[in-house]
Amino acid sequence: MSRIFLTTLSLLLLLLAPYAAGEGLKYKNSEFHNLFPFLGRDEDSNTEITGDTPEDRKEFNDRLPYSMPKNAVQSTSKLGQGFYDQSCPDVENIISKAFAQILKDNPGAIAHVIRLQFHDCFVNGCDASILLDFTPSGDNVEKSSSFNGLLLKGADLMDDIKGKVEEKCPGIVSCADVMTFSTYEAMAMAGLPRKRAVAGRKDSIISLASIAESNNLPLPDWTIDQMMELFGRKGFNIEEMVVLLGAHSLGKAHCDFFMQRAFNFNGTGKPDPLLPKDVVDEFQKACPNGGTALFRNPPVAFDSTPTVLDNLFYQEMIQKNRTLLPSDSHLHEDPRTKPTVEQMANDHALFNKRFHDVMYKLTSLNVLTGTEGEVRKICRSTN
Repeated sequence: MSRIFLTTLSLLLLLLAPYAAGEGLKYKNSEFHNLFPFLGRDEDSNTEITGDTPEDRKEFNDRLPYSMPKNAVQSTSKLGQGFYDQSCPDVENIISKAFAQILKDNPGAIAHVIRLQFHDCFVNGCDASILLDFTPSGDNVEKSSSFNGLLLKGADLMDDIKGKVEEKCPGIVSCADVMTFSTYEAMAMAGLPRKRAVAGRKDSIISLASIAESNNLPLPDWTIDQMMELFGRKGFNIEEMVVLLGAHSLGKAHCDFFMQRAFNFNGTGKPDPLLPKDVVDEFQKACPNGGTALFRNPPVAFDSTPTVLDNLFYQEMIQKNRTLLPSDSHLHEDPRTKPTVEQMANDHALFNKRFHDVMYKLTSLNVLTGTEGEVRKICRSTN
């Protein structure tokens, strides 16, 4: 198998941001970044956001397939709807029923699965490498990366769903396709029009934490420029980036990843000036104790409908100036992303359509097909 590794709404990472004993909620930035460099660098939050220039548009918004890195192209030619119509004709119905059963006990599964899909596809393509617990090489796998860790949930859900598929069609449906079918089911159950996913992906036998940690996933404190560079490298333009970040309409973020905006923004000892007082009050009430352990640190919903995939994320960004992650806070401030934010906020039907379009592109990113890879019997290990 010949594969070139690629060099990220969840954007939700692992581990509690440290805070200085005896200093209340005043974070010590140097300690924070020395202990947890993967949560960003001191200079990131001070990077100047450039204007909307023709050069920016040419580089990021008019990116053509032949200008993308070879390993960032969408491999749709070998994927298709009805791929398992003969070999496992009931697979999509099996996954739909399994996912509906999961949602009865775990409404957050919708956000978990969509975020899991993103983390898989952006690292090395949509090959289910995020699900591996180990590989024959013995290297640390993506799942163990600090960019993923325990807060990237959903792998256990794939175990359950894959198990039900294997009962009916052993050795037929890849984990990568099970994940994509589940993602499309999650989108439908979150309120988007139901559409049928293309299939034909194979599973990788390689998973490397080092690839996940090589600027292939976004950090919660990144600037627009940093986000544009990453998404552009993966073949997504500015509009597609903003639409894909609309996944933050779902789920929650732990206080650790945004509470500094309410208490000690950029080491100033004051809240982020972009946040209105009522939002600061909300965040301070929700995150009263920066010293709590990670799993006692309360999560806060990205918007008012955390189990519905809608355009409320954009509406609250405009109407209330309410965003959790620092990286999201720039979307309505930067002239390159603001038009798309406003367009999505004003047209729910358009957001539905564009989110489907962008997810189709995401789930087709650098896939393995044909004789490449394998069909894993168990998603956590190679055959």
